[in-house]
Amino acid sequence: MRINPRLFDEDTATQKEILEHFEYENELSRRHCSYVHFMSELFKSPDSYRSIDDPKYRQPTGNEIKEVFEHLASLHSKSVVCKMLGIKSKTNPTQTINRWISEESEIPYSAWRMLLILDGRVVQTNRLITADGDKPWTKFYE
Repeated sequence: MRINPRLFDEDTATQKEILEHFEYENELSRRHCSYVHFMSELFKSPDSYRSIDDPKYRQPTGNEIKEVFEHLASLHSKSVVCKMLGIKSKTNPTQTINRWISEESEIPYSAWRMLLILDGRVVQTNRLITADGDKPWTKFYE
């Protein structure tokens, strides 16, 4: 990890605030990873939970979409989950979700991945290639 040298130009209070945000988000990330890997009942994930560049990835079924959406909606609400996905409709915000569930239209990968992340079913890592060209997120691709 490289530290941005411009951070040192900031006053001490700003540096402290940045560090506090980092430590808090680091703790949230740790808890999320712990939940996904050790505490969730979903440790045996279907292939639709894989990254899109994983050769074993497959499009989610309507039932998989429904399960994740309904679980998130039980924690928040259907309209809030739609807002989380950026779906805007004044009359029926769940119309798009219903088309995905019925498999009338295909859910975009980005929306599916966001649902999985928000519901604690996957961990999303960055896609920054290392200096030697390695793609660290592919370590467990089979």
